[in-house]
Amino acid sequence: MKNTAVKAMACQGELEGYLRSWLSLRDEFASAVTGSQTGTQIQSTMDSAHTAGVNLARTLQDIIDTLKDTSVKVEATDLQNAAHLQRAVELGSNSKVDTGSWQ
Repeated sequence: MKNTAVKAMACQGELEGYLRSWLSLRDEFASAVTGSQTGTQIQSTMDSAHTAGVNLARTLQDIIDTLKDTSVKVEATDLQNAAHLQRAVELGSNSKVDTGSWQ
């Protein structure tokens, strides 16, 4: 999960870079088609696309945060379970695991 979160963070960073570039392109197009109905439509479409990209970036951040939080919890649980298992093996007799120590 940690590795996936790291990869997703790289993708999100790339997306945010594209969104910044998109705003620059939008401004360039605005000056090229000023005052026309086509220019207004281009700006509206580009604004909508940018808004969708920002929403995607927020959703991706939520996913990354969930992955990071979950990986910490899973790791802690794995370590705790490994300690329980080790203790049970140490307390067991005749090569049997004493599950009574897991309480």
